[in-house]
Amino acid sequence: MVGTIMWVKLALISLVAVAPLAIAQHPTGCDVKREAPVAFVSEEAQDTLTVSVVGNPCNEATVTLRIKDKHNREVYLYEGILIDHLPFIIYEPDLQPLVTFFAEKVIRDGFIRTTVDLPAWEPVEDYYESTNDIIIVPESEYTDLTRVRKPIFWHAAGDATWVHVVYDSATGYGRIIMRGGVFRPGAQ
Repeated sequence: MVGTIMWVKLALISLVAVAPLAIAQHPTGCDVKREAPVAFVSEEAQDTLTVSVVGNPCNEATVTLRIKDKHNREVYLYEGILIDHLPFIIYEPDLQPLVTFFAEKVIRDGFIRTTVDLPAWEPVEDYYESTNDIIIVPESEYTDLTRVRKPIFWHAAGDATWVHVVYDSATGYGRIIMRGGVFRPGAQ
């Protein structure tokens, strides 16, 4: 009888110890969608930013950032894999709270400055050293942007990388003007 009780205790301890691992190996799906009015086409625009993270399992979900103008025309679209944006969460058993936080952070912090807030143009190395950004438009275009007030949409674009997007009236679509990231010195 004592042997049987010990065996049952060991079996229960084993189940308790394995249960969190089983949850982590079979994460739940996620379906998070947040929407907010934003000004992207111009400072007076009435556009809509939609952030959605959908997938099952959640750690394989797709992140979609979409901006539509007041006529419901898509003026910016970004899609990526969640794990590329939040790689440290792959082993979390319940990603829903973290995904919800991510979506709300994009809504809250995506539009915090305009083109007149940009620093003056500098050569790549100098600009990166002071901002962690790399300008990807010609110097003349960048300088012109700093003279007009246009909303900038900033968002993550992968593990420790991001982009800065402005509306381009010539194409009718958002255009990336800078990419940024925290790159290790000497990394190839």
